[in-house]
Amino acid sequence: MELTPRKQAVLKAIVKAYIETGEPVGSKILTQLLDNAPSSATLRNEMSELCELGFLAQPHTSAGRVPTSYGYKFYVDSLMHKDQIPQKTAQFIDEQLAEINCEPEGIPAQVGKIISSLTGLPAIACLVTDTPPKVKRIELLPIGRNSLMLLVITNDGRTRNRVFRLLKPFFKDAQDCFHNICENRIKGKTVDMLNKGYMQTVIAESGAYALELMPIFTAVFETAAEIEEKAVTLSGENALYNISGNEESAKRILSLINRRDPIISVLEGIENSAGAVFGVDTGYSELVKDTIIAAKFGVADKYKGYLGIIGPTRISYDKIMPVVEYAAEKLTKIMTEAQKDMED
Repeated sequence: MELTPRKQAVLKAIVKAYIETGEPVGSKILTQLLDNAPSSATLRNEMSELCELGFLAQPHTSAGRVPTSYGYKFYVDSLMHKDQIPQKTAQFIDEQLAEINCEPEGIPAQVGKIISSLTGLPAIACLVTDTPPKVKRIELLPIGRNSLMLLVITNDGRTRNRVFRLLKPFFKDAQDCFHNICENRIKGKTVDMLNKGYMQTVIAESGAYALELMPIFTAVFETAAEIEEKAVTLSGENALYNISGNEESAKRILSLINRRDPIISVLEGIENSAGAVFGVDTGYSELVKDTIIAAKFGVADKYKGYLGIIGPTRISYDKIMPVVEYAAEKLTKIMTEAQKDMED
C-alpha cells in the first residue's frame, strides 16, 4: 500500500518515538519531531487515517497512537534507515569468530552466542541441508580393553560419537570385516538410507562375524540417525524468559523451537538477505507478542541457514538488524572455508 509522503513521515516519527519511549505518541509530540510540521489538527487527521488503514492503534480515546505490527512492518520494509554497524561491534564479532574452533555443524550455534551476548536477546541459529548428508568416514577408536569410541563424520562436517563396551575383545579379523563393510556398504550413503532394513542386510553380510559385529553396526546406524537435515539451536535461554514475561510463555516458545520445522518455516518468510518476521503474522500463538530479526547465510548449494534474535515487537530494528546481518555475512565466509576443508 502506498502512503503519501506526509503519512510516511508521521508513521516513521511515531514508530521511532514509541520504540524509544514506550509511550503513545500524540499530535503535540509530533509537532516537535517533524520538520515543517503542519497544525496539530492536521496531524490528528493523518493519525486517524493511519489508524483506519491499520498502521496505528489508539490504546484509549484520549491517548496518542502506537504502531501496529502492520505499521512496524511497513516501517522496517519501506521507511527505516539501517544504522551502520559500529566499528567496535564489528571488531568484537571478528575477534570472537577468530576464536571459534569446532566442527562446521557447531559454528552457527557459536555465532548465535555472540549475537545473543551483544544484544542481550535470545538468538536462533538454523542450519538446513538441501539433501540428506552422506557418511564420509567411520572410525572405531579403542579406549580400553573392551571399550570403543565410534565416530561418524558426514560430508558436510557433522560429527557424532558414541562410547560403548563389548562383551569380549575386538580382534583383527572382525575389525577388518567391519571396515570392509563400512567402506563398501555404508560410506557414501545418505543418512536417511541407513534404516533398520538396510542394517539387517549389512549385518547378514558379516557372515561368521555377524553376532560379534551386530552391536557395533547397530551403534553405527543409531548414531547416523541422530544426524538431522535440519538443526536449530537457541542461545541465551535466560534472555528468553526475560522477554517472555513469564515461565509458561518461554516454555511454549522453547517447545516451538525444539520442534524445528515451525521455526524454520517462520524464518523462510525472510525474503531479502535480512529482515523482520512479526509473530502475529506467523500463525503461531507462541510468537504473537514477539518479533524475529534474522539474516540468511549459505554455502553454494550445500546448505543454507538463518541467524537471528527473538525480541519484543518494540525493538530497535535499525540498530539490531545490521548486527545480525554482519554476523550472518561473516558466518557465510567461515562456513564456506570449513566446507572446503571437509572436501579436501
